[in-house]
Amino acid sequence: MSFIDTVLIFILTISIIVTFHEYGHYIAARLCGVKVLEFSVGFGNKLIGKKFGSDNTEYKICALPLGGYVKMLDEREGKVNDFEKDRAFNNQSLLKRFIIVFSGPLFNFILAIFFYFLIFSSGYDGFMPKVGVVSPKSVAQEINMSPEDIIYTINDKKVNTWSDATLQIVKLSSEEKDIIFEVLRDGDLIKLDTVGYENILLDQSNILENLGVFNFISKTLKIGYVEEGSPAYNSGLKKEDKIISVNDYKVKNWDEIVSIVKKNPGNILNLYILRNEKYKYLKVTPELIKKNNKKIGRLGISPFIDDEEIKQNRITVKYGFFESIKLSFVKTYDFTLLTLNFIFKLVKGEVSTKSISGPVGIAGYAADSFKSGYTSFLGLLAMLSISIGILNLLPIPMLDGGHLMYYLIEFVIRRPIPERIQLVCQQVGVTFLILLSFFALYNDLLRIML
Repeated sequence: MSFIDTVLIFILTISIIVTFHEYGHYIAARLCGVKVLEFSVGFGNKLIGKKFGSDNTEYKICALPLGGYVKMLDEREGKVNDFEKDRAFNNQSLLKRFIIVFSGPLFNFILAIFFYFLIFSSGYDGFMPKVGVVSPKSVAQEINMSPEDIIYTINDKKVNTWSDATLQIVKLSSEEKDIIFEVLRDGDLIKLDTVGYENILLDQSNILENLGVFNFISKTLKIGYVEEGSPAYNSGLKKEDKIISVNDYKVKNWDEIVSIVKKNPGNILNLYILRNEKYKYLKVTPELIKKNNKKIGRLGISPFIDDEEIKQNRITVKYGFFESIKLSFVKTYDFTLLTLNFIFKLVKGEVSTKSISGPVGIAGYAADSFKSGYTSFLGLLAMLSISIGILNLLPIPMLDGGHLMYYLIEFVIRRPIPERIQLVCQQVGVTFLILLSFFALYNDLLRIML
């Protein structure tokens, strides 16, 4: 996918979530009798806009598509006619102001529920939770997990796909609960030994792989792609070459090739390959890269993908109308708790700050999910919508949560917080958010460079 495509998908992603967030503020303001002056998607110079409705509200799209806002009538921001003072935001009751501000994040959660409903009711694809390979001396081997096992339940909760299993493990480990697998093996249900939650690295990708268990592993040994300029390319490896052995070890599947390459950064590997019905030897040296703070080897090749083999290992999961509604609420609730636990562990220092992603990382995830299909994209939108909802509820000045904090204090002390104090808090909040944005962008750039 091109850079422009990635940028456009990122803009689409952010625009959907932000527009619905701001619509929450808008509809609550209208219901509470507050006059809305502007409804903007984006910041900066106006690209297009039109005024209509009983309040002559201006609806517009602006040049910088990284946010949005609803501008309401407010005496603190300009002169208000006497006959409209009762419709100014600042003159509303504490309850109405609270509802208007809270409705933005609330609509993010409603949007997530809607997206999850679409996913569950229309059906989503995924890989079967079937074990392909168990790494030697791994946690998975210690609990007696075996190839061909089908993961049936995790802590008594049924899992349907490999991603379902991954998310359940992440959820349990974030709650510091030990993991108990129940697998189908030769038609029998078998409960495996317990995995301590401390074995789960929440700030790592591929949670199950870190435990030493791999899902669908292609049995092919044929190369499907060689990256130009990579060690494999420079050594003379070509598409459709079949790797027979590495350092005289006869490999059985692609995972074994990957495992050997990862363990040998900077070391010469002797490959015995089959090309055009002729056997030959090649020498190749994996380059050293960093992944998840570990130094590993990389060749720059990927396997030939057999569509039929993939089809046999994929499953479609679909639910009825009422079950989809129930599951959409459960999914939103679970991911909300997971996100809150992540933030809590991040503050405590139990999760690396390197796991924080900025716009570049989000753009990459959005592009990948968009390519994977509409259910994958909807799932990402749902998770981002929840994340933005939670972020806006944090008690940080300039965010919705900061304003809600002011209102709670006002409720307790029975008077508004002085504007000069709010101004100082806003300056602190702006500074914090700018620093956080730069830090997230720094993490994105590190991932690209490393």
